[in-house]
Amino acid sequence: MAGNKQCGEHTELASNSAVRVTRCTCGTVHVTMLQNGVTVRMSADALRNAWAGLKGAIDRMDEPVPSFGSSIIN
Repeated sequence: MAGNKQCGEHTELASNSAVRVTRCTCGTVHVTMLQNGVTVRMSADALRNAWAGLKGAIDRMDEPVPSFGSSIIN
């Protein structure tokens, strides 16, 4: 994130029925999950890294869930 600067006007980068992504004049990217209203503020590099992780999960979502030998995270 861009230091402790106050957020100003936002420019919408992308939006769909699930998410809205805006960039603030302070340089911070705001990602709002529309279903629950949670907004995460991060740098552009953090958004790129988060996207890479989400993309990896999306690519694997339709794989069958193994019945043994997998890691369980609660």
